[in-house]
Amino acid sequence: MKFYQLILLLLLTVLLAACENDNDGPAGDTYGSGVYIINEGFFSGNNATISYYDQNDGTMDHAIFYNANGRVIGDVLQSFTVNGNTGFIVVNNSAKVEVVDMSTFETVSEPVAATYPRYFLPVTAEKGYLTNGSFQGYVLIVDLDDFTVTDSIQVGFGPETLIQLEDNIFVCNSGGWGSDSTISVIDPATDAVTGTIKVTDTPMDIVADAIGNLWVYCKGYAAYDWNPPYDLISETDAYLHQVDPATGTILWQGKVGKASDYVVVPPKCAISSDGLTLYYLRPDGVYSVSVTNPSIADDPLISGSSYYGIDVNPQNGDLYLCEASLSGNGSLKIYDAEINSVASYAVGIMPNGAIFVP
Repeated sequence: MKFYQLILLLLLTVLLAACENDNDGPAGDTYGSGVYIINEGFFSGNNATISYYDQNDGTMDHAIFYNANGRVIGDVLQSFTVNGNTGFIVVNNSAKVEVVDMSTFETVSEPVAATYPRYFLPVTAEKGYLTNGSFQGYVLIVDLDDFTVTDSIQVGFGPETLIQLEDNIFVCNSGGWGSDSTISVIDPATDAVTGTIKVTDTPMDIVADAIGNLWVYCKGYAAYDWNPPYDLISETDAYLHQVDPATGTILWQGKVGKASDYVVVPPKCAISSDGLTLYYLRPDGVYSVSVTNPSIADDPLISGSSYYGIDVNPQNGDLYLCEASLSGNGSLKIYDAEINSVASYAVGIMPNGAIFVP
């Protein structure tokens, strides 16, 4: 279940739904290299899709999973990860991971079952890690030969994004439907938790910069009355942290609002292609911060109140912004490294990110 969409449902009381098969191309097209847009769909709408953007000719092909397999992906497409010629589509509310051939986008195995899957990361040639759990969380170990879960590693509550840096895996423990404020450190050689980094409430996203430090986006914790009218009871501040991965020391932190600011806009961040600028979403737009001389800007780099995903193309430094709509399909906006507008496209419902395959 996607927290941000649940809040939208509570506020609007009406679920907008649409079917997936609004495709622009025939099944069997060859994909592979290019840009893939993750359209998570509406909660309980069963209308998640993936759009394929060909940078060479500027075309956008929608619903490529449906085209290739003749069925919908499922309900709430949380994330998508590519490992060589294999793609891992994490479908949160359908409690599964679809595994596809990247050339054809046809499935190559039965889905990997998980109770509350979030993000997948290949960590060696033989195995991948899948964060899972809405309260007590686990990292599931997935065999990359037969795509089965072989074991699990207990981490914090509500594990979300994870990143590999040198010999360690760092997992954000967001708290899920509870609360947490830690980063679990895992040694992939032993599948053991070797340390815990304490940050502020609800770490949701994590990236690495060119210096070798981690950046963690913590949205703060908000307590609500779950009876109408769902009043806010209490909340803590949201922060960006720059963290030394070797010691777990917070090198710098900046306040970026409060937890209630992130009811609709998710706390997501992305690193520039040179690794020296961090971009992050706020309720009023996109902000940036220098990793070598960090400070919180007063005004956004790009204004806007409906951004739902942010990523940087590592090949050319273009900034990809996903814009959600409450009335149907969302849009993709592309800016170059100098923040000049490059292109805009219609995509699927609730686009939350882009994956770049060279």
